[in-house]
Amino acid sequence: MRKAFWSVPFVGILGLVAIGLALAPGCSKTKKETLRITCWAGYAKPYVAEFQKLVKEKHGIDVEVQISNPTDQDEFFQAVKDNTADLISPPIELPKTPRFYCYTAGSEYLQPVDVNNIPNLKNMMAVFRDDITPINAGNRYGVPYNCGPYGLAYNAGVIDTAPDTWNVLWEPRFAGKYTINNNFPKVNVWITALALGYGYADIFDIERLDREKIQQQLNILAQNAKSLWDGAANPDEFPELSLATTWGFAAQQANLKGGNWRIAAPKEGGTAWIDAWYLGAGAKGVTKTLAEEWINFMLDPARQADVVKSQGVSPVVADTGDLLNAEEKAMFHVGDENYFKTVALWRVMTEETEKAFNDMWEEAKKHRK
Repeated sequence: MRKAFWSVPFVGILGLVAIGLALAPGCSKTKKETLRITCWAGYAKPYVAEFQKLVKEKHGIDVEVQISNPTDQDEFFQAVKDNTADLISPPIELPKTPRFYCYTAGSEYLQPVDVNNIPNLKNMMAVFRDDITPINAGNRYGVPYNCGPYGLAYNAGVIDTAPDTWNVLWEPRFAGKYTINNNFPKVNVWITALALGYGYADIFDIERLDREKIQQQLNILAQNAKSLWDGAANPDEFPELSLATTWGFAAQQANLKGGNWRIAAPKEGGTAWIDAWYLGAGAKGVTKTLAEEWINFMLDPARQADVVKSQGVSPVVADTGDLLNAEEKAMFHVGDENYFKTVALWRVMTEETEKAFNDMWEEAKKHRK
């Protein structure tokens, strides 16, 4: 009995010592953390291994990167609202869009970034760095990552001369031979308005547009499309098409599969999106540090060059060194501040305009067979 009496507390003391040693700073060689990223497909997965290596060497942390790829912008908002993502990559204006507003006092879904942890921000082109869209109450919340058009792509194997107008989509010969976006109704309203002669000062406000006139053309646009795409156009469909609207990604992928697609430059101009990294309000401590490390990592010249090579869109940094050739730099406007003054960067619109554009697109789709 005596032996048993003394052995129990002795074993307990040994256990407490072991636990204390395990928790003591420096006793564990590598910490383990998780970073949850909700981003468009292709924005994270190809870079995870390099990021893990960087984090291991710099912070002594094994980081698991959990990735979710949405097809609709609603999912970004839901991810930060429900705290299921530490980082999101939505269109830059989404957090200020009325139905996705993220800055309500007392229930903010985002948090400011610490710019001191993102030194590569200094390499960003002024047109992106100075954009006030991701700034709220004087604080930077979003950090631009890439930029691309809602562009008019054409199959150069079928069309000899590059189209110079959005109106080509309404030409009878191309009925059933093009694909357009479905889940961003506003982009189709914008190109329809541009095709009808409206300017950039008009297209972001329903009060400046002849709704009935645009609706008639929008109906035809939807009716004659071979397909509607969500998220990104399907490059596997491109061999059957003559024209397509695209963020740029699909045309690039189609070409990698042997296609011969180019992006046209309509004389009416066009719109361009900026995707940005935002921190969810729930990312705290080490997780927040890792999220900011990710943002800085994605602004590195190697990743920014890959924005061109893998995504077929424009980087936001001014210089990628010799990682891109002269043709790539020219085609994707690397460091070209003047080019970005010729396109309409997506803007925050009123709730009334957003609703009108959504309703107009729903009406247009009723005309599809």
